[in-house]
Amino acid sequence: MARLITLRTFDNYVTAHIVKSRLEAEGMACVLQNEHTIAMQWHMAEANGRIRLQVAECDKAMAEHVLAVIEQEALAVQSTIGFWDEEDIDQLDPNNRICIHCGSKNTRKEDYSKRPAMLRWLLQGFASDKWHCFHCGADF
Repeated sequence: MARLITLRTFDNYVTAHIVKSRLEAEGMACVLQNEHTIAMQWHMAEANGRIRLQVAECDKAMAEHVLAVIEQEALAVQSTIGFWDEEDIDQLDPNNRICIHCGSKNTRKEDYSKRPAMLRWLLQGFASDKWHCFHCGADF
């Protein structure tokens, strides 16, 4: 059995699965550790070590190359004219989440008062953080 090494960590299982699918499309077997734990206990993501994307040690170089190509493609798309509107450039922050729908980093966390967020968490049982993408208009 090959020794597994961690390439990346994620706090969002959707993004983790997208990256895993890209690696599998290139013919590499990979595993997501902690994906179910983090999906069910999202508030414990940091304590549980986040979702870890792991590949066999012998596939590390190829996987790193594929991930570098993916990141370069994303940067090329983001730098195209019209990707961000002029008035939205001021809102970009390095801590912004990447939109799970279009890949833009032109997002902003929606602010809610604590009481409705806590009530929403108690009744619905999911994260109260809500983000809005200014590129595609989606909320996630």
